[in-house]
Amino acid sequence: MDLEKNDVDLTQLFLWKGEVSIVDHRQKEVAKVYMRLVGDKDLNRARIYSLRQSTDLRTALHNKKTDEYQAFIQGIGVTGKASLEAGIKLLLIADLTNDARRNAIVKFPVEPSTDAPLEAHEKYQKEIDEFPKKFGQLVEKELKKLIDKEEKRLSKLSEEELRKEYIELSINYLCQEEMNRSFLDMCIYLGTYGDEKYRKRYFRSFDQYDNISPEVKDQLRDGYRNLELGMTELKKSPEATPLPQHGALQKETGE
Repeated sequence: MDLEKNDVDLTQLFLWKGEVSIVDHRQKEVAKVYMRLVGDKDLNRARIYSLRQSTDLRTALHNKKTDEYQAFIQGIGVTGKASLEAGIKLLLIADLTNDARRNAIVKFPVEPSTDAPLEAHEKYQKEIDEFPKKFGQLVEKELKKLIDKEEKRLSKLSEEELRKEYIELSINYLCQEEMNRSFLDMCIYLGTYGDEKYRKRYFRSFDQYDNISPEVKDQLRDGYRNLELGMTELKKSPEATPLPQHGALQKETGE
């Protein structure tokens, strides 16, 4: 969390679109595309596509005859109790961390009035500087409590109960990853253009995009994530809220 006051770089306003260079293994540019964050209509299109992909994967993971089941689920049938407990804790750690962050309540420093003594402003800035560390320590403490509680719960389950829970968590994790990947890929397809005016999409079809090499896909994914990161950092800035949505930003910049 960046808590520096009056430290907003307004150039971040333009990070929602930009050029992305595609390089080969020698880091030589071989192509250039123009990428922008997609608007609400295309976001919904990407969401629907990703949900369908997740549904298809979930169905396959429940079918013992599929390659997906044999690759990801079949081996769980011979996993021992200790490994099942460790696997479940690993799959739950993200949710437990989120719960710990919600449980960690730290009073945010109150800014003194402009005419307050210098010492009061110094104390306030010191509290601001120390806040991330203080919050992090509390989150760590809360997380340890939740993990201890989870370990006690798991120790009371039978091996078969653990296996059932591990399979369910594994399927949910794999489907979440598939949904995230599919959503990002559809956004990239819809938000990548061949011209700097953003009028002609670079890929003729999603299949064309989907069949490009993994190396090129990774570069495009990094490019789109960088645009998202720029928008996310702007939204986090206290001085930059409330913010317009992507469409409004386009209008403000003359698109």
